[in-house]
Amino acid sequence: IKEIKQTNPSNLAMKHFDESYFASLPADLQERFIACVRTGFENPDSGMGCYAMTPSDYDTFNAFFDPVIRDYHRAAPDAV
Repeated sequence: IKEIKQTNPSNLAMKHFDESYFASLPADLQERFIACVRTGFENPDSGMGCYAMTPSDYDTFNAFFDPVIRDYHRAAPDAV
């Protein structure tokens, strides 16, 4: 992931992947989170690089998905 952040900065999932956030998740959520971002590290040239596996993932992993989606849509941090 660190390498992809540097070599493919347009891969939004890897750009916004935060190791400390990941480490703060319990093991079961780490597994779910990896499922969401797997395409980003398996396909480094992906533009988005992540997908919610279930609708609830957007809430569960809001700290990750919110900045990714805002970056994708070029929305300001305070946009509703």
